[in-house]
Amino acid sequence: MGLHTPPTPPMVLLILLVGVLLPPLMSVVGACEPEQLVQGCRLEEGACVCGLGCDTVFRFATREQCQAALKEKEKDPCEDNPCRNGGVCSQILREPGYQCLCVNTGYYGRACHKKCPSPKQFTSGLDARFPVDCMVI
Repeated sequence: MGLHTPPTPPMVLLILLVGVLLPPLMSVVGACEPEQLVQGCRLEEGACVCGLGCDTVFRFATREQCQAALKEKEKDPCEDNPCRNGGVCSQILREPGYQCLCVNTGYYGRACHKKCPSPKQFTSGLDARFPVDCMVI
């Protein structure tokens, strides 16, 4: 006589799905607010790559826009690595088509080209703000 295991209840399957499969999916999507989650496309190594992610990841809203850019020989704005000092380039919809992520580089600015001030060097005026990319948590 063989052992018989009862069928898995639907609630157990739901818990398995949410507890095991959803976290890896969320890490792929990235850390962004739900209202920033969009579907879009970007240029990568001469091809259009489309998917779901944060709105700052995609330069094009549709595959058609991306393919039209390829036909016009538009290149990936991050291809020449405009970010200095270890900054990470990310394609975006706004011009110039990229942004530099300078966190943990010791630099800030459009191309991670400005040295971060130390908190001691920084004098807080009414309109002065400590650069976010320079904050260490």
